[in-house]
Amino acid sequence: MTLVINASPLIFLSKVDRLFLLRDCFEVTLTPPAVVAEIGTVRLPAFIQITPLSEIGSAFVRGALGSLHAGELEVMVLARDLGIGLVGLDDLLARRKAQQMGLQPIGTIGLILLAHERGVLTAADAWSSVEELVRLHGLYLSPRILENVRAALQ
Repeated sequence: MTLVINASPLIFLSKVDRLFLLRDCFEVTLTPPAVVAEIGTVRLPAFIQITPLSEIGSAFVRGALGSLHAGELEVMVLARDLGIGLVGLDDLLARRKAQQMGLQPIGTIGLILLAHERGVLTAADAWSSVEELVRLHGLYLSPRILENVRAALQ
């Protein structure tokens, strides 16, 4: 399975030293150049492939900038152009747009839950990562979502 991932999940996973989850859960992980520009000092591991868009895809992104960031748009366009259905996005508007484009979004928490389902993380390690993201790194999760995550890890 291949994933095209945006800045937010990369940044959050790096904050809790969990970028390796991408390697352990996906055969290939791609990210476009705009995402690399957005992540600042986050060092991407070698297994994450920086993949440019086609000229047509780049032109589409330039014309579509507005309520979504360049990185989010590039993730969706790259996934669509390469026939990849799964995109790593946290932003709600971006996730909705991805769904409209026929893509399946998965966020940071979804990636942690997937790693648990696949046996890459124990329930305790997965919950610890979620708690740290919320408590220390500014990831907002509603109380209902937190309860759903806790229940999924039981």
